[in-house]
Amino acid sequence: MEKKRIGNYYIIKQIGEGGFAYTYLAEHCILKQPACIKQNIRLSKEDAEMLVQEAKLLWDVHHHSLPSLRDMIQLDDGSLAMVMSFIPGKDLYKIKTQDYPDGIDPEHICWITQRILGAFRYLHYYGIVHGDVKPQNKIIQPKQHNAVLVDYGLSTAFSGRFTKCPGCTPAFAAPEQLEGKPPIPETDIYGLGASMIFALGGHIGALTMPSSVPEKLQKFFLQMVRHDPLKRPNDAVALADELGNIRQEVFGRRSSSKDLIIKG
Repeated sequence: MEKKRIGNYYIIKQIGEGGFAYTYLAEHCILKQPACIKQNIRLSKEDAEMLVQEAKLLWDVHHHSLPSLRDMIQLDDGSLAMVMSFIPGKDLYKIKTQDYPDGIDPEHICWITQRILGAFRYLHYYGIVHGDVKPQNKIIQPKQHNAVLVDYGLSTAFSGRFTKCPGCTPAFAAPEQLEGKPPIPETDIYGLGASMIFALGGHIGALTMPSSVPEKLQKFFLQMVRHDPLKRPNDAVALADELGNIRQEVFGRRSSSKDLIIKG
């Protein structure tokens, strides 16, 4: 049976399906290197524009905690396929629900948070808001002690060109996002805080965390999910520094060599 092919890439398997696109694991037919391909499902102008917007935002992105754009392909049927770097690892949602149902060790949550804050620093500097910072969009690479923020389908430029997110994941979305207001850096900060409260074994609705989570760390994440965006921190660099100080005070070190054990 002949393999499905998109441009110079053979499709290996489908690895995701969103509201407007399928995501595939693919392999370059000559280089034999893996790639990730997102192809719009419906041949609508709106869906195509969303994929093009995502590609434009990723065009100049070069950061170890962000995927990179490889190519944009138009198929014979009129659909578009965006080729990105393949990010191996396991998403934070699966790690929490499958490997650590009672909550992930706070020390691991700290370094994961700092990696994502590094991605925010880069994105926000260039005027980009991710818009859907849920646990499923954080790929964790334990051996490299890295976390990669993926899926830019809802990303917008907060400079004014794009003024409204077309959708979001309600459980991890900021209040202003649910109200349909323009996304801002504080919107991403909320999503990260909510994700980490969840990963620690906490409850998003009640904004509570297990007593095993150090109090200073609890306060750190709770400030990120304040209802009023004007009362939330919005500086990723300052947040990373603050978290580093908390790690030093609580754990006696600003970095960790502990291994996060995951299955699969």
